[in-house]
Amino acid sequence: MRKTTAVREYMSRLPEEIDRRQTLATALRRMEVRDVRHIPVMDGPEVFGILSRHDVLEACLRHGRHAEDLTVGDVCTVGPFTVSPLETIPHVAAQMVERGVTSALVTDGNVLVGIFTSTDALKVLAAL
Repeated sequence: MRKTTAVREYMSRLPEEIDRRQTLATALRRMEVRDVRHIPVMDGPEVFGILSRHDVLEACLRHGRHAEDLTVGDVCTVGPFTVSPLETIPHVAAQMVERGVTSALVTDGNVLVGIFTSTDALKVLAAL
């Protein structure tokens, strides 16, 4: 990998997304079917947040069986870390570490085009 390798070369393109008004139960089923740990949360065409399996677990611990009735917007992290597809992988990885996050939503302007996760970063390392 070159230090100038862009995040677009390793990101997951056009990730599964969910509307913020959907139930947590719907989001969890979608995450399980797609075998993903993160799912971008949308408000119409705009990025609203990101939902992780960790967020789901916390909601279940706090609300018990009533967690399924919560909306994704109630549980997700609002204002997620976003990057351009042209950002370099070392820069994005450093920012992820600094912010304590395990994913970055990749946007081109205001359009969601991908997601770069800690798993993608490990794939970069494995390719060295």
